[in-house]
Amino acid sequence: MIITRLELIKICERFLSDEVSKEELIHFATSVMFDDEDKYECEDEVVEEILSQWDNAQTQSKINKTSIQFLKNALQNLN
Repeated sequence: MIITRLELIKICERFLSDEVSKEELIHFATSVMFDDEDKYECEDEVVEEILSQWDNAQTQSKINKTSIQFLKNALQNLN
């Protein structure tokens, strides 16, 4: 499965509408970043960097509605 920018936008939307928790977002990022079976592949470096930030314990405290809304807007402007 290729994780695209569009997929990340959808995940951001689900987080913003409280369908996905911060913990689920982190778990997803960790699953993708440490995928030993090569089930996941990032579309590009932007996607990989975002998932890396979500997986990073030092930056996880910055995951909130404001930062995710900002990220979603930035991703939409890149497409």
